[in-house]
Amino acid sequence: MGVLISNDAELDTLISDRDIEAAVAATLAHEGVERPVEVSVSFVDDEEMRGLNSTWRQIDAPTDVLSFECDSPFDEDIPQGESVELGDVILAPGVIAHQAPEFDATPAEECRLMLVHGLLHLLGYDHLDDEEAAAMEAREEEILRALASERGEDPDTVRIGPTTRHHGER
Repeated sequence: MGVLISNDAELDTLISDRDIEAAVAATLAHEGVERPVEVSVSFVDDEEMRGLNSTWRQIDAPTDVLSFECDSPFDEDIPQGESVELGDVILAPGVIAHQAPEFDATPAEECRLMLVHGLLHLLGYDHLDDEEAAAMEAREEEILRALASERGEDPDTVRIGPTTRHHGER
């Protein structure tokens, strides 16, 4: 697994590089990804995120996370030993930190959630209807609980709000 972390604006990323790599590894493991993958995680300021959201989703406002898929690790046409370019997860820590209190979360907790949320999008999850949203949210909570255990924290303290129903679609 390769994780490229970009933070050209030198923003407060809210979580450490180690947390980012752990979240990627846990998400891939929980989804049964056994082949080598490469993923990019970028942190951008609110204005850059607004531009990306406007360009790609026609929503002229910053959002917390965007995901851009490349290849699927489950694509049987890609030779098994070959590394797969999973895609890009782009996070706006300013937006994330601002919205965290609304969901009774710390900025770090909200950032971990948004990272896992974005990674699940790269792996084919979506939340276009209530059933898909419930499945995605259950998977997010399962992964975040596993990560809490790895950090030596009580997994029962992990609570996530309705991630697919925050103000502004994710």
